[in-house]
Amino acid sequence: MPELPEVETIKRNLRPNIIGKTISEIEILSPKNFIGDKKSAIGKKIVKVERYGKVLILTLSNNEYLNIHFKLSGQMLFSENVNKAVFKNPIPFTKSNTMPANTTRVIIKFKNGSGLFFNDLRKFGWIKVSDKPLIPKGIDVLSKKFTPNVIEGLTNKTRRPIKVLLMDQDLITGIGNIYANDSLFLAKIHPQRPANSLNKNEVKNLHKAILQEIKKGINDQGSSGADEAFILPDGSKGKHQRNFLVYQREKQPCLICKTIIKRIKHHGRSSFFCPHCQK
Repeated sequence: MPELPEVETIKRNLRPNIIGKTISEIEILSPKNFIGDKKSAIGKKIVKVERYGKVLILTLSNNEYLNIHFKLSGQMLFSENVNKAVFKNPIPFTKSNTMPANTTRVIIKFKNGSGLFFNDLRKFGWIKVSDKPLIPKGIDVLSKKFTPNVIEGLTNKTRRPIKVLLMDQDLITGIGNIYANDSLFLAKIHPQRPANSLNKNEVKNLHKAILQEIKKGINDQGSSGADEAFILPDGSKGKHQRNFLVYQREKQPCLICKTIIKRIKHHGRSSFFCPHCQK
């Protein structure tokens, strides 16, 4: 699932390619993946490309918005030629380097002949037209409002496992499984620790670790993990998977103490951790 660094990477790559362009048509191949009246967007220019948590938001010239959530397997590809889109690399899940493909759900066409392809293998992702941006409830990790005091205020209220708390998008938005695992490793906190068991110093270290890992993910242009679901708008892969600390490193030695990394399942997700370093 694309997390904050992946969506931020998509945002940064799309901005120079689509800002100022006029939407000429929206082809909906899967009605489940598009919500709202596409006529509100046709003929309008894209004036802003922003991100809030894991949601990508395109602001249109009529003050309408295209809100995009990638969920588990969503992808956004850009081509200068929407009618003959060929990419350098095969696109994951499609076994093809041309678009549209079998996973393409929505095509946004621009007046100059370029366009966007929204792919989603599992059809959980969506594009929604709205008259206001669909901003997640939680505090964005890169917001100035995200402070150690915010984390402390949340942890003091619950015995939920700290990893589960970090991934609650209604509280903190942007952190998914990848960056939750690696942030907790960096902060030396076990993912199953009750949130209210963390002391002030641990909260401070966790805040620092989260920002460090999120920023590393952005610098690496996102994570294309084992399933390689995430790709950039040009079809290329992210690089952060080369720098995973514990995520997807089950049975490999810890980078600090050489203890073998373990994987456990709780709350429906896999957690990776070092049983020696994380307490």
